[in-house]
Order: sequence, then C-alpha cells, then structure tokens
Amino acid sequence: MLFSRWQETASRYRDQVAVIDGGRSWSFSDLVAGLKDRTPADGPVLARGSVVEIAVSTLQGWRDGQPVLPLEKGAAIPDLPASFPEGTAHLKLTPGIEGTPRAVFFSASQIAADADRLVSAMGLRPGMPNLAAISVTHSYGFSGIILPLLLHGIPVHVVEVPFPKVMVDAMSAHEAVALQAVPSMWKAWHRAGILRDARIALAVSAGAPLSLELEHKVFSDCGLKLHNFYGASECGGISYDGGDSPRECASDLGAPLPGVAVRLCESGRFLVESDSVALGYESAREGEILGGGQYLTQDFGRIETGRLMLENSGAESINVAGRKIGPAKIESALMASGLVERARVFGVKSHDPERVEEITALVALKSGTLEQLRQRMTEVLAGWEMPRHWETAADVSAWSLSRAELKKRWS
Repeated sequence: MLFSRWQETASRYRDQVAVIDGGRSWSFSDLVAGLKDRTPADGPVLARGSVVEIAVSTLQGWRDGQPVLPLEKGAAIPDLPASFPEGTAHLKLTPGIEGTPRAVFFSASQIAADADRLVSAMGLRPGMPNLAAISVTHSYGFSGIILPLLLHGIPVHVVEVPFPKVMVDAMSAHEAVALQAVPSMWKAWHRAGILRDARIALAVSAGAPLSLELEHKVFSDCGLKLHNFYGASECGGISYDGGDSPRECASDLGAPLPGVAVRLCESGRFLVESDSVALGYESAREGEILGGGQYLTQDFGRIETGRLMLENSGAESINVAGRKIGPAKIESALMASGLVERARVFGVKSHDPERVEEITALVALKSGTLEQLRQRMTEVLAGWEMPRHWETAADVSAWSLSRAELKKRWS
C-alpha cells in the first residue's frame, strides 16, 4: 500500500526536485535509482543518516515488506523484540521509564492516515517546499516532512544547522516555504530578526508548549502566525490551531484534526480516537490504553467550544526544548559512573518558557566530586541530555519523594 503510493508519487513528479541538501539536489527519479541499489531487506530497516538516506531506507522497507525504524545518526541501535504484531510497517521509540526506549508498532494505513491528515489540515503542497530544520527521525519530523515527501510529492530543503544565515539562504531559494519547528527555534529566529518579510507561507510550532508572549510578539513584529500543533508519538497529530490570529489562551491546543475524536476520561486525561493510533506498545504498563483506535495520553486538560485546553502533563519524560528523554536513562548513566551511591533525575520548570524544562540530578556521592561526576557524564550523554542543575541530598527523606514531589521542591 505504501510502496504503491510511492510509485504513483515518483511517476507523477518524476523529474521534479525531491530533496535539496548542501547545495545538491535529488529528483524523485534519483530516489528511485537510489532504491534500485539497495539489496532486499530481510528484517527491520534502520532509516538514518541524511534526509536522502532516510527516504531511500524508508522506501526499501516499504518495497521489501519490512518495518522501518527511523533513528538519529549517532543513536545506538536498540534491542528490538523478536516478533512484531501482524501488519507492523513502522516502529517508533518512546522514552521508557526504566531507561530503555520502548517500541511502538504501526501499520501502513496508520502512518499513512497521519501524514494525509497533516497534509490536508496544514495545506502542505508540492509547490511549497518543507524546510527540514528539525530532526526527521522523530515522530514530528517524519510524519510532517518525510511522509509528505514520499506520499504527496512535497519537496524537502534540508537545513543542516538552523542558524539564522543558513535559514535565510534556504528560504530565499523559494517563493514560499513551510517551516515546522519547536518554540525555542522560533524564539531564536525572531531574536535574530530573520522572520520579518520571510517567505514563510506556513509556520508550525510543536514539540513543546508555545508561549503566548512569543506567538504574539512574532505576529506583531513580523505578521507571521505561528500555528500551534499538538500530537504524540503513539497516535500522530491530535489537534491544530489553524486560525489566522494569535491565540488568547496559552493552554489552547487548537481543535482536533479532521478524523480525530478527543474526549476526557475519568482521570481528566485526553483519550484520542483516530485511524492513526498505533497497534500497541512493545510492553504495555498497567493503566495504559493504546490500540484498537484509542490512545490515552499523559496530558490532563479540558475541552471548551470544541478546542483542547491543556492543564498539565503527567508524563515522566523530561521535555527539553521539544526533545524528550526518560529520566531513568540519565539515572542509569550516573550509577554506571561508579561515583554515585544513589541518583534521582527529574525536570524542573525553566525560566525560559520555550526551553520548557531543565534537567536536575539529585545524587548521593560514593566517591569523587560533583565536578568529576559532571565530566564523566559528558563522555556518555549528549549535550542536551546533561543535567543543568546538580543537587546533593542532605535530607535523607528526599529519596522517598516521587519525581513530581522532587520537581515541586526544587522548582
């Protein structure tokens, strides 16, 4: 189903530009040629590397009937389950509370439904290239950039680093572009003054809460409306603010996307129903709902006049400027250092609303100093995964607190 749709796309847009990256361009025919060089896959296909490599690897999985797992270039290859649910065509990884990423399984029709929904709701089209400033291996970028390329012929202009000068050069190459990013990026570009008169026909913000201050500032200074988009790895797009003017309430997540129904469960969390909800988790935990067209989010809120209003999130993962990490991964790294007797990691609210949270590590040292521990962690954690705050617990009662209680105490 997915591969036949790709063949229709490749035939229709054969000689048109599919990807621009580093001064070089690839046509849709070039992607077809790249796929011919791939030997048949006999297991899950890892889609990693450049956008072209990710696109061709995805096509390889579709052609050979194997699940596709998008993975960041430097990420370790995860241990995957020995078997997948019948019909699995796509895998995503979510932060696991035990420190190990957990797989989420999708059918071909489920990921296609998500992409089709986003293309329609956001007005993505072949004549308006997607600037790829975010990671296309994460759910947000894969569904909003890679799948529209392969299923709808929407070209991609890769931005290797989202620096202002690089962004200006990429935007100036086109009459109009679509730009999907996270709030911290929009804030940096606004500060750099590159959004005024920019050729951005569609500006989307997701991955982290979009502050009213930033949204209104960009609109008043540049005349550019940032469209707030809300989704989850487990079900793809959920809601979208498609209005022409800034929101009046920071908790406003927009209206459910066409074909998506959202209601509140007894706990006050959003229960999502759509045809893009995943088949299920690799290992489900008590109280979770995922499958059969339903997904119970970790977010608490309310529904007013058909719009979703976010009150708070119960997720344990820490949101650092739109990138999420399970605290157990950092705790495991701390314990493996040999310098720590006990460790708890949690997020605290950042003074910068676009950064969302900052990582805090509470440790009981066994030997060495905090500075030695920090240096050891730089060898095993990515820069964005490094705790920004370090605490030692003089009060032993702190170790009995939940992450939510620790967050409240140190915020």
